Amino acid sequence: MSVPIVPVTRAGHAPEVWRDRLAATQRWSVADLRTLAGGRDRLLAFSAHPDDETIGAGRLLSAWRRTGGHVRSVLSTSGEACFDHVGARPPGLAAERLVEWRNALAALDVEAGPAYGLPDGGLEAAEEGLEAAVARTVTDAGSLDRTVLLAPHPGDPHPDHRTVGRATGRVAARLGLPVWFFPFWMTYWSDPRTDVGGRLVTVEVDRADEDARQAAVACFPTQVAPVRPGWGAVIPPELLALHDRQLLVLPGPGQP
Repeated sequence: MSVPIVPVTRAGHAPEVWRDRLAATQRWSVADLRTLAGGRDRLLAFSAHPDDETIGAGRLLSAWRRTGGHVRSVLSTSGEACFDHVGARPPGLAAERLVEWRNALAALDVEAGPAYGLPDGGLEAAEEGLEAAVARTVTDAGSLDRTVLLAPHPGDPHPDHRTVGRATGRVAARLGLPVWFFPFWMTYWSDPRTDVGGRLVTVEVDRADEDARQAAVACFPTQVAPVRPGWGAVIPPELLALHDRQLLVLPGPGQP
């Protein structure tokens, strides 16, 4: 008799739900993005949880770095609460997830920046402090005339992702910096008619970038595989199937 699997993540869309919307996206190269950013070559990527930048933007990070740019990833939480709603927190999970994060960044050839250690699942309550931390990270890095910010989409269905996107967007607006957003849970949980507040585009990358992202995703066994018998994976295969291309949202004038 088969043992029922306890889902860790609620079910979402099948890949075909967003198929037509994604097929209609414009295709942009990394060179196109650099032109849009006025030749800036430093990408500063903010995420809520240790796997966000890899699953949602790993191809872009690899391609940006491979074509001569600099990439630094900044982490808001350690992702320690990902199992709290289904059972006791596995011992040492936060430390394990930070190791996974650093291993994944190494696979992408990306520099690990600060890890803020804010509460997983509680970023909305800590939004003011998060925004201050983002602003300090950006200004301390210097070279603002060469910097583009990247973050989860501020309309993402996950509240932690939304919060990081909002905070990063506000910092970008104050400092006059370009900001781009990557969808994460959007194509899994949101309606394909959702107004994303800009241009949803597909970024063209090389095989090397696909391979680097695949290697980086494999660095997250606590997320893409069950951690206990009878549990599902935090990142279900159906979500990974929806991330079969590099999506990016380019905000229009005055957005976000």
